[in-house]
Amino acid sequence: MPLPLAAIGAGIGLIGGIGKMFGRGKSNRELSKLMKQNPVYQENPIAKQRLALAQTLLNARTPGAVQAERNIYSNQASQIANVNRLASDAGQALSLSSGVGEGTNMAFNQLAMNEAQDYQRRYGNLAGAQEGMIREGDKVFNDKIRRFNDTLSIKGAQNANRQNSWGDISNMGFGLAQFGLAGGFDFGIGGGGQGISGDMLYRNPIQPTPLGGINSGTSPAQSIHI
Repeated sequence: MPLPLAAIGAGIGLIGGIGKMFGRGKSNRELSKLMKQNPVYQENPIAKQRLALAQTLLNARTPGAVQAERNIYSNQASQIANVNRLASDAGQALSLSSGVGEGTNMAFNQLAMNEAQDYQRRYGNLAGAQEGMIREGDKVFNDKIRRFNDTLSIKGAQNANRQNSWGDISNMGFGLAQFGLAGGFDFGIGGGGQGISGDMLYRNPIQPTPLGGINSGTSPAQSIHI
């Protein structure tokens, strides 16, 4: 006998529920793969190199300062030699030498000022390198927060899929019950297009006959022989 529409609808619902369960399982596996592939921000090694270089150069002499000192001393020596050669007496030599000394002191003061300015520049480089390292640390920390939130989102989606799958299992149980109540599990025995349903067997049980057949409880003509 043809299945009623209710049984067909229940069967289609069961198939759809099974399909959704498999789909959610595949989705969870894909989410697990994506979680493993989630990129991690790596601290830029150049920032650490810049910081190390700035720390090394902070207390170093200004480039060319050593040579400038040598030039100052060499100039002083040359001037004193000229004074000793050209001075006519000790008083004149002393007066000329004092002028040489003042020029030397002015040259050293100018060199010191140049080095102080260069130190400020190098200190600024150090501060900038330290800020660069702080920014890199912030990027690493923010990336960890991002990955943590991504993990929470993925785990939440997977848990929702699992909960929905358990709901589908429960719905399939109800669907099977409805399928049976709608006659989806009725079956036929024999030919001629006439079958025996489960409900018929319950109301009219089959009993063996002395002739080796099966008596359905109606009439010998309707007996089914094996």
